Amino acid sequence: MRYFAQFRAGLAELVLDSLRRDLTKVTVVSSDDSSLLFDTGSSPSKVGQLGYLKNAFSVLGTVPRSSLQRAAEQFADQILSTAVLRGLGRMSAFRTMVSVDGKLVGLPRPVKDRFESAIARATGARVSPRGGGAEFWLIGRRDLKSMLLCQRLTAGVKAGAAGSLGADLATLLVKASAPRADDVFLDPFAGSGSIVRARIALPFARAIYSDLDVGEPNLQVPPEIRRDKRVKVLAEDALVLPSVPTGSVSSIVTDPPWGEYDELDTDFATFAERMLAGFDRVLDPRRGRVVLLLSRRAAAVTAGLWPGANLRLTRSHDLLVNGHPASAQIGGRPERAG
Repeated sequence: MRYFAQFRAGLAELVLDSLRRDLTKVTVVSSDDSSLLFDTGSSPSKVGQLGYLKNAFSVLGTVPRSSLQRAAEQFADQILSTAVLRGLGRMSAFRTMVSVDGKLVGLPRPVKDRFESAIARATGARVSPRGGGAEFWLIGRRDLKSMLLCQRLTAGVKAGAAGSLGADLATLLVKASAPRADDVFLDPFAGSGSIVRARIALPFARAIYSDLDVGEPNLQVPPEIRRDKRVKVLAEDALVLPSVPTGSVSSIVTDPPWGEYDELDTDFATFAERMLAGFDRVLDPRRGRVVLLLSRRAAAVTAGLWPGANLRLTRSHDLLVNGHPASAQIGGRPERAG
């Protein structure tokens, strides 16, 4: 079945990597920096559950790219003359939306009325402009030769706390670590807790949230982390982590200081070398995995330091974080990283 997904600009590589982990037989039809048209054997309910997608849609029909008015009229004819809306299940209400290149736009009233009347006749549902039922979208993208008629599957990504890593990116980073139900997880630069929250949303054995500012007024540990007895909260230097036993951690996902917007006690290369040496100590020597979110410049430094920490960097995804060029570096112990 064909689907259309929207996500935050700059996350395309990580999104595709996660889709291939979460869904079956993913084939890309078209993509740009903030959307993806793809086929998969997975069900609409499975696609709709992917929390890192801003919006996900099942594609119900297509018409050649043209003006919005012409496309809406063609879809109205298609809905009335074919079975394009059959098999969608019972619905009592619906509303329509129109999106072109990620921006919501309007249709002339006569065209909108005809479009919605066709959907109402085909489904037996009533129009509910304020929502509360199904959503049918007419979508156009600059790189697509067709206009899409879609049904929305998701309610959108929830925003994180101010200044925190977005929930979508945190989830994508966790997914990149190949999480396991028996993981002992560590985020040594936990900050607002976005990555830890994303990790404990999936099955895990134990988790460690560590940040030097724990207990300071500027950092409040999220209550869901405080309440979970499987999560240990530490206020320790991420380069030392004295309370974490050697070889006890199976997975590290973290967003360390980038060395560009943060004050460090030393140059970034020295900091990064000490950081990775600390990871080497606490990571399981057989199955330890690591995911780092870094600035593009910092990533160029750390890339050469992984082997010295008995780690293998297997892949790196370029992305944007709040408009800044960044990289997600992914790897682990050599015997696990292949």
